[in-house]
Amino acid sequence: MWHLTKFAVQNRILVFLVAVLLLITSVWALFSMKTEMIPDIQFPYLTIITVYPEASPDVVASNVSTPIEKVISERWDGHGLKSVTSTSANNVSVIEAEFAFGTNMDKVTQAIRQSISQLDFPPEVLNYARENSGVNENPRVIPIDMSIMPLVVFSLSGDFPPDKLKEIADSRIVPQMKAVKGIISAETEGGEKEQVIIVPDPAKLSQFGISLSQIVDHLGLAYDSLGQIENAAMGTDGATLKDVAAVGLGPGPMTVLTRSASSSSETSKPSVVIQVLKKDSANTVDVANAVVARAEEINNLDSGVELTVLFDQSDYIEKSISQLEEKAIIGGVLAIAVVFLFLMAVRASLVTAISIPSSVFIGFLAMYAFGITINIMTLSAMSIAVGRLIDDSIVIVEIIYRRLQRGEVFRDAAIGGAKEVATPITSATLATVAIFLPLMFVGGIVGELFIPFALTVTFAMIASLLVALMLVPALSNLLVGDRTQTKREVTWYQRGYVRVLGWALAHRARVLIIVIVLFLSSGGLVSMIGTSFMSGMGDKALTANIQMPAGTDIKVTSQKAAEVEALLADNPQIKKFATTVGTSTSLWGAMSTASGGGNNTAEISIYLKSGANLTREADNLRDACQKITGDAKIAITTSESDSGMGSGLDISIQGENYEDIAATAKELTSRIEGIKGLENVEANVAQVVPKLDIELDPARAQALGMATERLQEEFDLLMMGGVLPDKSATINGETYQISVRGVSDRLSGDLEQIKALPIGWPQSASLGDVASVTLPERPTHVIHIDQVLAAKITGEITDKDVGAVNAKVKKQINKLADTPGVKVEMHGAAEDMEETFTRMVIAILAAIVISFMVVALIMRSILNPLIIMVSLPLASIGAMLALFITGHTISVSSLMGILMLVGIVLTNAIVLISLVEQLRMSGMNTHDALIEGGRTRLRPILMTAMTTIFAMMPLALGVSSGTMIAADLGVVVIGGMFSSTLLTLIVIPVVYSLTDRFRRGPKSARSV
Repeated sequence: MWHLTKFAVQNRILVFLVAVLLLITSVWALFSMKTEMIPDIQFPYLTIITVYPEASPDVVASNVSTPIEKVISERWDGHGLKSVTSTSANNVSVIEAEFAFGTNMDKVTQAIRQSISQLDFPPEVLNYARENSGVNENPRVIPIDMSIMPLVVFSLSGDFPPDKLKEIADSRIVPQMKAVKGIISAETEGGEKEQVIIVPDPAKLSQFGISLSQIVDHLGLAYDSLGQIENAAMGTDGATLKDVAAVGLGPGPMTVLTRSASSSSETSKPSVVIQVLKKDSANTVDVANAVVARAEEINNLDSGVELTVLFDQSDYIEKSISQLEEKAIIGGVLAIAVVFLFLMAVRASLVTAISIPSSVFIGFLAMYAFGITINIMTLSAMSIAVGRLIDDSIVIVEIIYRRLQRGEVFRDAAIGGAKEVATPITSATLATVAIFLPLMFVGGIVGELFIPFALTVTFAMIASLLVALMLVPALSNLLVGDRTQTKREVTWYQRGYVRVLGWALAHRARVLIIVIVLFLSSGGLVSMIGTSFMSGMGDKALTANIQMPAGTDIKVTSQKAAEVEALLADNPQIKKFATTVGTSTSLWGAMSTASGGGNNTAEISIYLKSGANLTREADNLRDACQKITGDAKIAITTSESDSGMGSGLDISIQGENYEDIAATAKELTSRIEGIKGLENVEANVAQVVPKLDIELDPARAQALGMATERLQEEFDLLMMGGVLPDKSATINGETYQISVRGVSDRLSGDLEQIKALPIGWPQSASLGDVASVTLPERPTHVIHIDQVLAAKITGEITDKDVGAVNAKVKKQINKLADTPGVKVEMHGAAEDMEETFTRMVIAILAAIVISFMVVALIMRSILNPLIIMVSLPLASIGAMLALFITGHTISVSSLMGILMLVGIVLTNAIVLISLVEQLRMSGMNTHDALIEGGRTRLRPILMTAMTTIFAMMPLALGVSSGTMIAADLGVVVIGGMFSSTLLTLIVIPVVYSLTDRFRRGPKSARSV
């Protein structure tokens, strides 16, 4: 490799021109790259949502969920399919299919769409898409990727009723948002117009002998007030509607109430939520900024309405990138300062400093060429690499500087110096790069995230090697000068090191015993440090999930949500919040319904200020909510647990019948609820409740002279309710639809009383006279996992030691009594951690083998690379101690830091052993070669170690969410570099001297 230096020194003008050209091209590439939150990843998940109007959970399961599950399993089992989970609830089916990473999801999506289109669904399912203009297909097959995550979420509020706000949003704002380049859709939620709701009283219907069809027939087409509707004559002994039913304004079925507050000091106001989604190929930051700019234009043009940004994906990205850039710059400046302090030469320090921006820019050019985006992971990689980018240049500059001090001319100093160190720095750099190869086989979400990370480091490292071998020597003549005075200064730290090394070589057994004790002690810290999976990547946010008893009216749920909103008032840490009460048939509404949502549920999204402590605010809100829970369940979750990469508990219970599943779920829930660090434990078990079932008997109906078709319509109205077509009311100038609420949820359970309900008009009979009426036990929702009946237990792990909490949960699972046919398994963070940690450990071991092979091939030796590998356990000492002191856990990021250490810490040992070998080959005995080699290499070793440590210090001290991944990794690398550097300078020479007998025989060994 030293021939590159020779070429560069002889063709300096050409090297400078090429460097300038690369710089210009790199700057262009940098500004042309996409900016995203995370790397472009094709997530192997599909969600199939089907709306089945007026269908019970078991009917949804048998007619929709089961056929779709079967199609997916039969077609893809053994071809990448990992699991299929379905949830069937009233009116909706949600199926989630998980495939192995690397599966061609475009092909899968297309094939599943085609297979589902060939299924024979009930007419209500097929007609739903035709009757709802906002729905393109039913079922909807939705690939899960970053494009379905809202780019920007707005809240539209103002001095208008909610339905007017929705009209403004749909007619004037949504079209403008869709017109922004890169936007694929903009959807509104909330603001549905209220309806006139007629709520029949079953007891009063029987008392007055009035049927639902009689009410419908006696209602006029239009009314001017609620009073007119209440006083409508029912045609029976002077009875009016108010005698048998309550009448009022209220939200219609499958609608939501939304309100928001732009700060904690404001009272929440009715609003309409607008979710803007971008195309997958669009630049997140650019498109988000364009959307927000369009919103500002709308605010300037329209008075009386305010469009407020609730969530902007680009805010977090820009903030995180800004923080990472700032820390990288600070780290680079600190690295350059370290070089200056050691060399005490401004020009030499400047020459060395050039390697950082040059390598970074060339690295970005390579990223652009490979289609890698700028995101939190790749920018973290570049920030972490800053300290290592200068190492090769330090070694080159130091040896050129030292040779110039001896009186050599520039050309001889540059070429001779390169010839001396080119092989060790090349082998060190290639070993560092090679350790990333095993990441290709880690797989899963972690592999997908860290492969772009590894490629970014690789590009920058290779660039730094080329800069060190070509650009730095060419520039050294211009900035350092052609010749400097002859001097051979021995510094105070070199003199001290020589004395310590001499003592160590004289007491080799003691040194090894001390090191072994330190290594074993560091291993003992592992259990005290704890384990976790991955830090969540997202803005600081909390979510309050409110669940009232089944059947609770949406207005009552809204009142409970308002109590929680009151707790947020005047909290200076809260930036804004938005509330959604109830569920709709939108994508998110359907998924919420399938998980138990409805008029009895509400969700409050709470966005915190950047300086807020996420964990503390969550704990404070949990404590406050305990005072207002009443008959409600209120769960507070954090953005980290919601991210899917944080600390969610997910347990599945599969079995053959509901009774065994429910009993096991209940017992396990009670066992784990008291575990410290585990919050919001909830069993998603299908409750079995009595449901009204009416089956028309056509023969009896015809015998009584009653039309069967009309009776069936009345039965549906009796059970489910519905909007009355062509009937309306105009109140205060506003026109409202009229709907009837079903009575099945207000029946006493007395079957004889139900059978006595009047049915039909004008020919009337008792319900029991024309139909078979039963109250069978039916589930509130049906869950299948891999086509087997199941339940789920979920929760949030708030303790930083996620692994310890998972272990306690697993212990309780093992204590459960065996129930035939029931299987309990842990998924979520527990499953991901176990699988990923195993693969990462294998990757680290593979990296050690690969780096050894690289060094052995370049050094053409087996023994010396084995000695160099001793640096690795020395690094683990500091890495574990650093994690323990800083309070960080062993996470995926920490393991990534250990993987990087495998390559980084070898550099010092390689540089040291290479010189010792050269000195020994020149005739010097082993002891003197170790002393002279250690003294000579001390300065570059300390410089490279300290530049890496100081460059990573800002990242390791970072506490913001955008730098958490880099912080874990940085702590490990700093600790490992610190211990490995200090111990390598002592232990490697000791081990080298002990193995000298294998290199030269017993006689030579005695000379040490």
